[in-house]
Amino acid sequence: MVRWTLVELDAVGSTQGVAREHAARGAPEGTVVTARSQTSGTGRLGRFWVSPLGGLYMSFILRPKKVARPELAALVAATAMVEGIRQATGLAPTIRWPNDVTIRARKLGGTIAEAQSSGGEVDQIIVGMGVDCNAPPSEMGDLQHESTSLASELGRKVEVPDVMHSILESFSLLYERWKSGEDLSDEWSRLVGTIGKEVSIKLKTGENPFSCVAEDIDAEGSLVVSLEGESVAISAEDLEWLRERG
Repeated sequence: MVRWTLVELDAVGSTQGVAREHAARGAPEGTVVTARSQTSGTGRLGRFWVSPLGGLYMSFILRPKKVARPELAALVAATAMVEGIRQATGLAPTIRWPNDVTIRARKLGGTIAEAQSSGGEVDQIIVGMGVDCNAPPSEMGDLQHESTSLASELGRKVEVPDVMHSILESFSLLYERWKSGEDLSDEWSRLVGTIGKEVSIKLKTGENPFSCVAEDIDAEGSLVVSLEGESVAISAEDLEWLRERG
């Protein structure tokens, strides 16, 4: 189990950046940087993450040494986020592959992971998580019509520390299973809400998006889709964006 040590801050540029600095100074696994707000929070592919007061913003340091695919940390974190929110609130969010967490197709949170390796071993993974807890969707800027919050779904405010500790506990349990090499594909498939739905996908290498049906998540964390009668695995590293159709 991970032994968590909190570094609690008020407003920062990004918890990911602060955690990266702590890691460079040798901070141990389990160091968690939290902030009440961020001025330059980042999501997947460097996209801006709106971070008003009332949300949960944290990044933590992992030092697993050897894992088969360190880039899967973001999907492991999204799984832990879903389970942690469910245990803390009773809500049942799902994953919008590869790293968003949604309720009723509205974005509730997301994860990112940055891995650094040398000599065949993972020096560190910095995992970032953001959950819209109590800030109203109207504070989410251009994304307000696509976003929700725990408070909006529950009709009451939540205690952000309770949500944080529940997510960290869920992650710690899942992290041990992932490090041991356990196949988590069944768990991912159960929690990914896009399975069985028609989606539009834009690849980094493709000029135009295409439509397909999401079928499954494989042991490598790739999305298996039905495309022109064939099953094709798409890795998160190749994805620019995914959107549900209809």
